[in-house]
Amino acid sequence: MSIALARNFDITIAGFDPDIAESNVTRERSAFDPQAFVDTSVSKSKLGSANNAFNATGGIRETDSLGIAAGIRQRIITGAEYSLILRNLRESTNSPQNAFDPSFQTSLTFTIEQPLLKNFGIDINQARIKVAMATKEQTLHAYRSRVIQTVDAVQQAYWNLVFSIENLQFRRKSLDLAKDLLRRNKIQVEVGTLAPIEITEAEATVASREEALLVAEREVKDREDTLKMLLNVAEQPSAWGISILPRDKPEFEVVQVDEMQLTLDALRKHAALENARIEIDKRKIDMKVAGQNLLPEVNLSASASNNALADNQGEAFEEQFKNERYSFSGGVSFRIPIGNRQAEADYRQAQLRHAKTVASYHQTQQVIMEEVRRNARRVRVNVKRIEATRVARRLAEERLDAQEKKFKVGLSTSRNILEDQERLANALTEETRALIDYHKSLASLDRATHSTLERFQIEMLYPGETTAKK
Repeated sequence: MSIALARNFDITIAGFDPDIAESNVTRERSAFDPQAFVDTSVSKSKLGSANNAFNATGGIRETDSLGIAAGIRQRIITGAEYSLILRNLRESTNSPQNAFDPSFQTSLTFTIEQPLLKNFGIDINQARIKVAMATKEQTLHAYRSRVIQTVDAVQQAYWNLVFSIENLQFRRKSLDLAKDLLRRNKIQVEVGTLAPIEITEAEATVASREEALLVAEREVKDREDTLKMLLNVAEQPSAWGISILPRDKPEFEVVQVDEMQLTLDALRKHAALENARIEIDKRKIDMKVAGQNLLPEVNLSASASNNALADNQGEAFEEQFKNERYSFSGGVSFRIPIGNRQAEADYRQAQLRHAKTVASYHQTQQVIMEEVRRNARRVRVNVKRIEATRVARRLAEERLDAQEKKFKVGLSTSRNILEDQERLANALTEETRALIDYHKSLASLDRATHSTLERFQIEMLYPGETTAKK
């Protein structure tokens, strides 16, 4: 089983999903990462002016400026956005009204805007992160479910191969019996104790059983290839020629099935039900966000700034932190959509999606309960099938033995022998089929109750790696 867990393509592919989901969680968290920025601007102008102060320059005002702004801005989990910006502007002009030429202006400004209704609150602003984290948890459950399904598929394929090999042996034995009867019939025809028609019937049966043997051999190869696909042991074309010989033989040990307890266990730990629960939580988050979007936008904003003006850069920065020139501002803004039909439609859709996921959750419960009951029933029926087929096989052996004794004393025919041989071969096949179906139904019951990992003592370490202790 460890080979399948380590090499199966379905498990490998499913193992990428939790990592992808984790990356999406990081992506949603990045909405609250601070951003550093630098903006620069250069301008040069030469414009006419009606101001008498520029008469000496022909009525032309010339201005050169170089501006640099650097700072940081960030959105925080309450919904507020703030920025801290340091600006520096060097300006040169021929205006006689300027006290300095060039002049250096600096300012340090802190601005914050906080929503008070719509988009307010930690839960609302972390909603996308919570949804992404829930999605990641769903991928982990899906990965666990994929491991369980793969283990079950390997068991089903393994027991199918065991049956095909056993059936092949029965078909070979049946063919050998037909050939032996044909040999004996030829001897008796030669000595005159049998009619030639007995040879014809025996030959026809030999041909029919040779065809059945070919079909059985093909079935073994098909089942081998199915198991190789699940184990991913045939990476090269030449590896497909490797034969798989099962080590375990089907043994019969009655397992007591407590249907009610198995159903309760399945409802407690089934991955599909866990995913359905998480989906309900995600839809609740969406509904809460959509409900808050019905509110009007009311934003509180505030700004504080220190300013400085000097004829050189050093002095401008020195004055910047003396708090001699400053400004404060604040305000509240309202924005109320008329009709608000989009928000109402979004909220209605969120309600319907939530109701849909609740209904899906209850449907999943019923599906799981039905699956557990169905597989538990199969286990019980297969126990009875084994008992019945064992009786049928024993009776077929006794019938063939009696027919052989009658044939030796001339009280039976080759046809009777051949028919009883076929009955015995079929009885052996059906007994083995019932035994194999019993083991397969136990595996299916483990899958339905999600007990496969416990049964094989498989420890889930993290996506992409599992450990089988036996």
